[in-house]
Amino acid sequence: MAKILVIDDEVDICSELAELLEGEGHVIHCAENAKEALLKLKDARYDLIFLDVLMPKMDGPSALREIRKKTKAAVVVMSAYFSPQIEADVLQEGAFACLKKPFKLSEIKLLIEK
Repeated sequence: MAKILVIDDEVDICSELAELLEGEGHVIHCAENAKEALLKLKDARYDLIFLDVLMPKMDGPSALREIRKKTKAAVVVMSAYFSPQIEADVLQEGAFACLKKPFKLSEIKLLIEK
């Protein structure tokens, strides 16, 4: 069982991931933006974080830099629009992996196992 934080401004993505992962026995918390997520990181420790790239208030790469200051949890960056440059940037900033939306449950399970 892992404690997972999902950061995505698309409420449907958070709900879908929460439903899938809670069914697998994981504890899921959701945040609609990076600022909300950073507040959650003050109060809880997470094993894994799913982070969207395109969000209001703070984009994924900027959020990843702030998250790295607060936790060593594995961060999986998600986007429907990965460019080679964005992917290289987030991996250099310490992302564990990049996940292209839409994703499959099998991809999520594999990342959790790693």
